[in-house]
Amino acid sequence: MNLAQAKTHRNQRGHVLVSSVSSRGYTTLGASARAEVPLDLTGRLVLVTGGAGDIGSAVVAACAARGAKVVMVDNGTSVEGHGEDPELVVRRAKALSEEYGSVEGRHCDVTDPDQVEALVGGLFDEHGNIDVVVTAAGTLRVKPIWETTVDDWHSVMASHSTHTFLVTAAACRRWRANCLTRNGAWSSLINFTAATGLVGRPDLGVGHSAAKAAIAGLTLEVAHEMFQYNVAVNAVAAANVQGRMMDHVGAYVADPGSELDPGSPKHAANLVSYLASDDASWITGQVFRVMGGLVGWYHPWHVQASLEKQSTWTLEDLRLGMRRLLGVYPEYKAIQGKHREF
Repeated sequence: MNLAQAKTHRNQRGHVLVSSVSSRGYTTLGASARAEVPLDLTGRLVLVTGGAGDIGSAVVAACAARGAKVVMVDNGTSVEGHGEDPELVVRRAKALSEEYGSVEGRHCDVTDPDQVEALVGGLFDEHGNIDVVVTAAGTLRVKPIWETTVDDWHSVMASHSTHTFLVTAAACRRWRANCLTRNGAWSSLINFTAATGLVGRPDLGVGHSAAKAAIAGLTLEVAHEMFQYNVAVNAVAAANVQGRMMDHVGAYVADPGSELDPGSPKHAANLVSYLASDDASWITGQVFRVMGGLVGWYHPWHVQASLEKQSTWTLEDLRLGMRRLLGVYPEYKAIQGKHREF
């Protein structure tokens, strides 16, 4: 990080935060000056969309077990986004509340702007703030591009990226408005993306890949916009999670020799509950991968290598330049005119 370009901030909790926009285009923060910050979520209000799903339910359980009051919302739709079961989220919330702590279930179609505004606005009015928002809703229609219909595209994009936008925007408007009254306290937004949107894979459908890529991009942009309002914004890509989505496409890869239960959604839920804690308030603008016992850190798109000329590229130069950029033309052959590689 170029400290000459950095800005130093100290919030009222004693965190010293150094922020900059790196050459790779994402926000980075310096470590907290406090060695020990509480990991529990006591007294925090957490909103989880897709709360009745496998990952969503695990996030609800992890946050409630750490003392949070959790409001989970879901519309009870199928994996492919057909139909609704308004009572599913209520039944699931009741079971989780009995086992883990304070959990309330509410039916909500998070692709509907009016319902999202009513939900988020009502929670802010009732509690003064939502400390943590987790967007985990989404459906799946597994088709290659040549079979994907416009309805398939709109349905999957709405359930993932549009829903994430609507919930994010509704929360951010209110976080921006109440920033001063929060007295330096940080709020957190944690979005679920996926490896399909970051590196691609052939078995979950083009709609899912595009939607998850959009969520990763939204996360990085909103992290920049909301940093000044004390909001940490990150994304989690959970891989190989056993549940109804992976069962639907037969994509779960079991490891019978492992004692870890690598397909459990608890691995992703534990990471989310950490990012929701005060100890993680210095982390923003990041995308993390979790797969069983593995936790990884994604770098956003960055330029791997470059060639630069001081004149217009000719087709012959591009023929050579492309090979050199991609490492398939090891022998030397001059590109015409001045140029540099970096």
